[in-house]
Amino acid sequence: MSLKVTLFGGTGQGKTCYTLALLYLMVDGVEGFRIEDEDVDTTTKYMKPWSDFVLERRWPAPTMGRREDLFKLYFQDQFITEFRWVDYQGGAINQPTDESDAAAQLHADIKESNAVIIVADAYTIATRPLIEARMLTSAPLIFHLLNSYKFKSTAGEGLLHGITITIVLTKSDAVPDEYKENNYEKLYAKARQVFQGIYDFVDEERAKVSSIRPWLYPSAMLAVSIVGEGNAALASEGQGYQLASFNLAGSPEPQNIQYPFLYAIGNELDRTALVLEEQASDLERRLLKLDKNVLARILRGRTIKQLHEEQQELARRLQELEPKIRTVTKTANKRMRALVP
Repeated sequence: MSLKVTLFGGTGQGKTCYTLALLYLMVDGVEGFRIEDEDVDTTTKYMKPWSDFVLERRWPAPTMGRREDLFKLYFQDQFITEFRWVDYQGGAINQPTDESDAAAQLHADIKESNAVIIVADAYTIATRPLIEARMLTSAPLIFHLLNSYKFKSTAGEGLLHGITITIVLTKSDAVPDEYKENNYEKLYAKARQVFQGIYDFVDEERAKVSSIRPWLYPSAMLAVSIVGEGNAALASEGQGYQLASFNLAGSPEPQNIQYPFLYAIGNELDRTALVLEEQASDLERRLLKLDKNVLARILRGRTIKQLHEEQQELARRLQELEPKIRTVTKTANKRMRALVP
């Protein structure tokens, strides 16, 4: 199976640096996981701006437009899954679809995505007033997009119904010390306020009275750093639309970069397996209640043998998925912080 993962967020949140750091780590491999690109030039194109960043201490230029690349994920040389990585410039989410092709494409990608990785500036979240942090991270627009295409009951059925949500809190090395205490407890609490719409939805659908299955929307976040603790110095505080700026003071040492990505992949595989299990159980339950005449109409030309073959194929896919799910989720889930505690 092939997954589609879309990375997006507001302007200046650290999406480009996060992608470059992730590709740098995952191409060589980390904790047994590595990725391979379909096009051999893809990694080369990503490594050049990363090299400039590391060796010349120069922040990379922002992502322009839309970029889509195909990768395969492996664990100790065992194939896990294929996935499409879609990356957007920050401004795309702030534009109406009738004025921007990039915005229109972003809406289409969200609708088709299995998982999303939302990138948000932790320093902005920690140091700006709540309403400013919401505007600068584009949190209301992010919720609006997810609510329009993924949260409503009409958003899709089967594997398109639901989505895995990961929030990456970049620049966590720079937040005030009080936000780092108790494993960034205060930062996570403020992030939940900033992304109130997503938080409320996930919280409500996990309530016992909800008709929505909670596993349809696995959601978590993590404080990460592209440069590492002590390797960036504050150059100027942000004001208005202007975000705080930083100077590199040491060689970058990425921290926790891989876990949000692995969470998105692993939990989406898990969600897929649960959807398949539900489909198989529902099909079997309905068939047991039907008489032969009704069954014949539902099958629409399919034989009972073909129906059993379909059920066996579902079982085979589930059996294939289970060890892969355990491999990825046991690594990622232990580091991620649940969006809803």
